[in-house]
Amino acid sequence: MALSCTVIKKDLKVYVRHRKTLLLIFIAPILIMILIGSVFSGAADEGLKDVKLGVGGGSDIGKNIIENLNKSSMFIIVKEDTSDPAVIREGVRKGKYSAGIFIPENETQAMQLYLDNSKVQIAPVISTFFLTATEKMSYELTLAFISRLWENLGQMESQLKPLKEGVLLINGSVAGLNSNTQDVLVSLNDINVTNLNESVGVMKNTLDRMGIELQRSQEEINATRKDLVEQDKNVSSIYNDTAGLRDDLKFVIDNINSTDASLLAMQTSLQVTYTLTCADPVTPQCVSLKTTIQQIQDTRALMLDRTGRIRSLYNSLDNVAQKSAELHEKLRKTDERLQKMQDSISNYTVEISNIYGNITNIEASITALENVKNQSAGVSARMEKLAAEMSNSTGSLVNDIDRTKGVLGEVILKSPSAIAAPIKLEREVVFKERSYLDFLMPGIISIVLMFISFLLASITIVQERSKKTLIRTLLTPISLPGFILEKTAALILIALLQGIILVVVAYLFYGIVIPVNQLGLLFLVILVYSAAFIGIGMALATFAESENTAMLLSLVLSIPMLFLSGVFFPFETMPPLMVGLGNALPITMGIKALNSVLIYQEGAGVLAGYLLPLLLYGMAGLGLAYTLLRKEVMD
Repeated sequence: MALSCTVIKKDLKVYVRHRKTLLLIFIAPILIMILIGSVFSGAADEGLKDVKLGVGGGSDIGKNIIENLNKSSMFIIVKEDTSDPAVIREGVRKGKYSAGIFIPENETQAMQLYLDNSKVQIAPVISTFFLTATEKMSYELTLAFISRLWENLGQMESQLKPLKEGVLLINGSVAGLNSNTQDVLVSLNDINVTNLNESVGVMKNTLDRMGIELQRSQEEINATRKDLVEQDKNVSSIYNDTAGLRDDLKFVIDNINSTDASLLAMQTSLQVTYTLTCADPVTPQCVSLKTTIQQIQDTRALMLDRTGRIRSLYNSLDNVAQKSAELHEKLRKTDERLQKMQDSISNYTVEISNIYGNITNIEASITALENVKNQSAGVSARMEKLAAEMSNSTGSLVNDIDRTKGVLGEVILKSPSAIAAPIKLEREVVFKERSYLDFLMPGIISIVLMFISFLLASITIVQERSKKTLIRTLLTPISLPGFILEKTAALILIALLQGIILVVVAYLFYGIVIPVNQLGLLFLVILVYSAAFIGIGMALATFAESENTAMLLSLVLSIPMLFLSGVFFPFETMPPLMVGLGNALPITMGIKALNSVLIYQEGAGVLAGYLLPLLLYGMAGLGLAYTLLRKEVMD
């Protein structure tokens, strides 16, 4: 068992002694993953950016297009002040910008898009972008136009019903007018013009009498107003005299009240003195003081008795003054009413004059009515004819309106969006939580492991052969098959380690989604994939005479596989022969196996279809290496 691991231990010791090689084994996949991740992380969301776009010409629609382009981070707009599309085309041809668009001022002419098709990666994307943008704008413009048209059609359809009702109403109105004409004719026949003229004469006489009576009433009102004015003057004089006398009596009453208040105060003061000083009421002073108090009291009573008539006269004068004022106010209001009556009589007189003039007009109307009566017979006949014609025309017009309304109803039922875009496509990405780098991970891991496996296997075997260490190793108890298997195992360990480093760096630095339940299958795919390319690398090494030859052989084999693997160019763009060849390559099988694990998370049953061919490639490479090495050793 110790002998079976001799080659593995030797190779590992060689890598440990060569510190730079050992360091590169760890650093190389980290640097590669960081570099590739920095380039492609977020690329799926951003797409192309900072693409120089030349813009010439201009129109209203063109301004909208340029505004939409400015909102996108895809383009750097280079505005050319030109009306010649050749300027834009020449700018693209000389590489001044990657694409150019000329927008003619006449909107009926087509816009011209110039693409630098030497940039094969971005030219189709730019073309697709503009096709999508123009289709979107065309759809929006068409939808807006059809929506406005549908609104107008809807309004027209809604107006057809009132139109139909109006037509029927007109027809009914004509029929009613004809009926009314007949009624009017009958009524006119019932009119007696002679009686009307007699009635007008009676109205005139009545108005004349009314005018005379109103004139007489106005004169009587004027006389009454004069009497009221004289009476008001007398009342005003009485009021003034009464008010003056009342004011004089008020002064006297105020003095009497003041005297009474003084006597009452004196009486109260003497009564207090008597109460305080006259403990013995029979003394002369007390008798005198009591007598004085009684005299003052009698004086007050006598004064109040004698002034009662004055107070009564004051109250009577005050009542007279109030009544005089009230009478003055009533006389004033009566005069105002009489004034209004005069104004009304004047208005009535004017109205009578107007009525008199209207009666004159009535007389003229009666004369005209007599003429109308004579002409009504002919009008009635014409109205009957018109009613018949209108009935026929209305029936035909109503039928046309009903047919038009039905057609408009069928059209309006269709949605404007269904007319502008009869086919709708709803786009939904399946892997919404994944980034663009997630989808590149299978290709990145496959390419890196392919180069590492090729180079390690081929260069290692070439070194063993050139330095004659292969012969010395085979002189030990280890056999050639054991040597090849142990060498393969050592290289697989290194490749597996670097594959794990790639996965860890992608997860830690860029958040690549690594399904936990698929880790076992992921490392199995890396192991089998590395073994396949190490086996092929060993077979290539047996053909090489030096390390340079081995590297060139590796490049000659690996570079075509890169372009046929579907990473850079999809199989859908390749000829059938190349598609068949590309699908048969080990790198393609490795990429599909990693896609199944990392993207689609499929099980071992699906992986078997990719891993078994990879094992066959590896075994075939190792078998070829064994055959050639054995021949070399034997020789």
